[in-house]
Amino acid sequence: MSRNFQHERLAAARDIRGRTGKSIAEAAQISDEWFSAILRGRKTPQPETVAAFAKTLDFPEDFFFRPIELEPPADAFHFRASSRLAKKDEGAARGLSVIAMELCEWMDETYNLPTAAVPELQDLVGGDVPLEPEQAAESLRLEWGLGYRPIKNLLQLMEAKGIRVFSAGGPIKAIDAFSFRNGATPVVFLNVHKSLERIRFDLAHELGHLVLHSGSFNVDAGRQKEQEANDFAAAFLMPRSDVLGSVRGNISTERVLDLKSRWGVSAMALTFRLHKLGVLSEWVYRMQCQQLASRGFRSGEPTSILRPEQSSLLTQLLDDLRGRGSGFLEIAQAVNVRSQDIRDLTLGLVPPSTGRPEQAPGIVHLSAVRNLA
Repeated sequence: MSRNFQHERLAAARDIRGRTGKSIAEAAQISDEWFSAILRGRKTPQPETVAAFAKTLDFPEDFFFRPIELEPPADAFHFRASSRLAKKDEGAARGLSVIAMELCEWMDETYNLPTAAVPELQDLVGGDVPLEPEQAAESLRLEWGLGYRPIKNLLQLMEAKGIRVFSAGGPIKAIDAFSFRNGATPVVFLNVHKSLERIRFDLAHELGHLVLHSGSFNVDAGRQKEQEANDFAAAFLMPRSDVLGSVRGNISTERVLDLKSRWGVSAMALTFRLHKLGVLSEWVYRMQCQQLASRGFRSGEPTSILRPEQSSLLTQLLDDLRGRGSGFLEIAQAVNVRSQDIRDLTLGLVPPSTGRPEQAPGIVHLSAVRNLA
């Protein structure tokens, strides 16, 4: 490993830990000006200063000397923020993404993992005119051999298609989800501190971004991009033909609550989908939204019967390492971070102890590339 101090690592560590430059400078007993110069690569810190950075920011010292070889371009991110996205949250997301990319590299070197099979929109189109989100969702379903049946476990399906899914629920709770492509490998971060129905929708939303907004048909960031990803998610989770074939006559609020578990979506998402497909009139749609909101369905799912979707890939990986007498520590040492940082990346995605999650058909089965013992 290079022993040249990597100032970009200092910026990433600052953002991931949510610290200010002033507080780090004070802890390292250097001036704000000196810290700023180090942060910009204009000055090289002394060993004792690096040690202070490592202690203050809770990273191994080697972290600050590891060259950043993998970093997604600035325009590769698709953020879905639960509130106005602060610069510190965006910085934390970008810092975490670097760690995730290095973890992905280690995983690919260590295990035989599924290759990416997430087409970009132009690959689905086969021409020069982009598809609407609904058509794109239907085309991807057909390409993946899903037909129009409900998706039992979306997280494991996406892993089987080569998408690496991590948790953002540790240091950046303000972000719902974000995604980017690490070369050919799609990466998705989820905030797991939400209802299970909303986590599934966030997964489908990010899948929409990866399909619709990663290639030559990319559109400018903003409301249009978010609405397109929402439309894709709704169509992917609730295919038109399956929804229309499952409803008969008047659809009451109680019927919506009965039906939503079929597609694993929130009551509000299903109500909106029924309205968009012309099943609910504008007046009925508004009345049902009011009724659902009064019963707590705008901010959660009080009657949810869904079981958590857990990562097959990460669970098998950790089971394999534990079977060899290792675990989070080995991964952490490989990418020069704390064990807790790896735990945070798997938060809510793996069982709290050993044991494989219930698996949907066509799921990832790990095999080692090399002997880890």
